[in-house]
Amino acid sequence: MPAREPELAIQKQWSEVRRGTVFTLLNGASLRVLSPGRWNRMPGPDFRGAKLELNGADLRGDVEVHTKTSDWISHGHGVDPMYENVVLHVVRRDDTSPGNVAFLPESAVLVLPEAGAGDGEAETNKTPHAACAAHFAKMTPDELETFLCDAGADRLKLRAAERLRMMISAGTTKAFLSAVAEQLGVPDNREVFRTLAERLREYQEDELTAHFEALAWGESGLLPDPAADKRLTGDGRALASAWWDEWWPLRKNGGEGLFFKRTCRPLNSPERRLAMLGAVGRTFLPDPCGQLAGILKRGSADLILETIQDRLSGGEAFWDAHTSFRSAELKHHAALFGRPRVESLFADVVLPILAAYAKLVHDDALESRVFELFRTMPPLQSNLVVRRMQALCLPGRKNVVKSAAAQQGLIHLYKTHCEAQAGDCGACRLRHSFAPEP
Repeated sequence: MPAREPELAIQKQWSEVRRGTVFTLLNGASLRVLSPGRWNRMPGPDFRGAKLELNGADLRGDVEVHTKTSDWISHGHGVDPMYENVVLHVVRRDDTSPGNVAFLPESAVLVLPEAGAGDGEAETNKTPHAACAAHFAKMTPDELETFLCDAGADRLKLRAAERLRMMISAGTTKAFLSAVAEQLGVPDNREVFRTLAERLREYQEDELTAHFEALAWGESGLLPDPAADKRLTGDGRALASAWWDEWWPLRKNGGEGLFFKRTCRPLNSPERRLAMLGAVGRTFLPDPCGQLAGILKRGSADLILETIQDRLSGGEAFWDAHTSFRSAELKHHAALFGRPRVESLFADVVLPILAAYAKLVHDDALESRVFELFRTMPPLQSNLVVRRMQALCLPGRKNVVKSAAAQQGLIHLYKTHCEAQAGDCGACRLRHSFAPEP
């Protein structure tokens, strides 16, 4: 019996289906793909907002991908409201039978051939490039960098506006902590960390300042009860005991109801992410915005990042050597705050927060400094969105994204155009804003 093909491979193949590709469905209907949808890495359907044509009629909705048709039943999707908008079920093998057909969705079913095995006929250009690629190809490297940096600055302004609203409603300290928590939850636990931040906002600021690490651990539900957990030993038990005793008299929610996904490698475990949040609170409370605004005056971006990393790295001996309270000591210690993590927090959290803070306190000099640093920071570690946008929009152009601002610009274009239109270049406002081709 052949090995079961991972769903991820089928998802990847579907994500790369070209606009205009035509398939014949299981029932004989013709399906034309305008956009396969946005690949969803969170709970719910595998692809959101697909744009399709079924026998020439518009079809909009979600797409679910499985190895075989009956996986819909075994995965429990039929009773899950998140899957109510699935309009296409993509599978590698159809195992519909008289015994299971009543439990399968009424949505169309596509048996997707293996890549290269007659996987549909493309009616459009076979080159898998975005429609805007031709326009970007005409730009000089300097023109492209300026365009992308301007897009990145626009993204920074939008994120700063979101943080400013939070500052006005909850105060600067709680807005800062919420932004850090949300970022550390990326990609799989963003909503869980967001809920944790909401719980922490129930505490007074003086309580957060004095007990932040204990409160964060207690309210997360990840803090083991040292009196009941027999797996705790040594330093892990001592650390858990200290925070438990500190949190327990102050507790509000009891640390219940939060469920963390563990799909990442151990060094990115929820416990280590939460340890980062605790260290940020311990280091910068009270008045995190004031402290960080002061650090921004220290010179170059490199010196500022070094200062933040040094401050965050103090007192993290346990988490540099463990992935949880119960884990054995790592053979090779791994710093909780490596340089890439600090750079990511700085670009994604600190700069938007300080841009918002500058607006709040009417500090034009601070706002200018934020945008100056943003444009001069070197690129961060690449991520899936950046790599995909480079492949689609900047094919064959290497080393043209020279700053963190330009990277953020690519993400901004993806969020506001590609994602918003589910990859349908024909409906993209950016493409139509360019001068028409002769």
